[in-house]
Amino acid sequence: MSSNIVYMAEILLAELIFLYPAERRPHFPLRYAAAWLLSMLFVVLLPTERAIRAMPSLEQPIQFIRFILMLTFSIAAMGFSFKLSWPAVAASCAAGYAVQHIAFHIAKLLRAAGFLAGLSVSPLAWRKLVELCVFPPVYFLFWLTIGRMAGRNRYYKRTDHRFDLLSISIVVICVGLTRVAKYFGDGDSVTVSLYAITACFMALMVQLVLSGAVNLEHEQKTMELLWQEDRKQYELSKKTIDTINIKYHDLKHKLQGLAGQLPAEEIESIQEAVRVYGGQFKTGSETLDVLLTTYGLQCGAEGIALTYTGRGGDLSFMRPMDIYSLFGNAVSNAVEAVQRVDDPEKRVIDIISQRMGDMVSISISNFFSGTRRMEDGLPVTTKTEEEGFHGYGMKSMRLIAEKYGGSLTAAVDQDLFNLNIYLMKG
Repeated sequence: MSSNIVYMAEILLAELIFLYPAERRPHFPLRYAAAWLLSMLFVVLLPTERAIRAMPSLEQPIQFIRFILMLTFSIAAMGFSFKLSWPAVAASCAAGYAVQHIAFHIAKLLRAAGFLAGLSVSPLAWRKLVELCVFPPVYFLFWLTIGRMAGRNRYYKRTDHRFDLLSISIVVICVGLTRVAKYFGDGDSVTVSLYAITACFMALMVQLVLSGAVNLEHEQKTMELLWQEDRKQYELSKKTIDTINIKYHDLKHKLQGLAGQLPAEEIESIQEAVRVYGGQFKTGSETLDVLLTTYGLQCGAEGIALTYTGRGGDLSFMRPMDIYSLFGNAVSNAVEAVQRVDDPEKRVIDIISQRMGDMVSISISNFFSGTRRMEDGLPVTTKTEEEGFHGYGMKSMRLIAEKYGGSLTAAVDQDLFNLNIYLMKG
């Protein structure tokens, strides 16, 4: 089998360590199979090891160009298969190549130490046998540690071109310097292999650490946008509730003026329709009143019972927008869950707040249908396929709780979801 084919297969498998959790393009199995087939056809056209060695003076430059071409084609193949931005694909492929290069040089070190040297096989067969013993466990170890961590934190999703360029450059420079060492006859030394392993490992660390910083920066910006949207929503809701209050009182007075002019049954029917808008929450917190009244109108129209027990005045130490964001996200999630519940007796959302010394505890419970998957103590959003703020509401609530020296926990008991928030009065 051509060494080019083996080399490309090693690269593609290593890249999969970081790309496997990424969103896939339509008809992925066919695309991925075609990517492999085209990659193999491409490398068949490249000069073989034997042909390259026949040109001693050009061997290392040609080897370096071959590496660049194969890496570039693998990036195109993975971009054809996975639905990611090209910078993200390039960064993931560079990370995969770093793993392949590490495995290759670990195999070289073992050969230098005489691993499996006693076998009666040709030097080429011995080399391939050592690589066969090294590559699978090394790949598995990187998948088990760095690969799964990268997938769990979706490091492949967002990238920063500066960081990607840095890590890709490290890998390319590492390979280039390895070729330079070979050109001067020192390519098989232990020092070169240790350098290559260290440089590629550092490239991986640069990607993961800095990608984590990019993700954190993205989350912070998203939280700020989310809070800005909450502020706009609060102002709009407050205006709406004020308008409803004015219309409600006007209608009450007009109905009183109509007494005796319309049948009593018709007056009662109109009063019942108007009474819905008079069922406002009076918690002692203007912000909480606006929010609960807004959702109360929605819940009343959908047959959902929204109840609040407690004193909103206990939350006076909080900024109004923090109250709105904290309760708004919680109630919004609860309403969305209860909307999918068919049993009328379970279409209920209960909110209880109570003060104990300098601490305020808030409990929000609701029923839900289906299942809830928890991660890091929070429910995982069911809208990962949609773009926007999905998945950040809970994080926003946790940040607000921690801002006031408290905490936020969530638990599932069969079909009942409980959210518990603890806040400390500063």
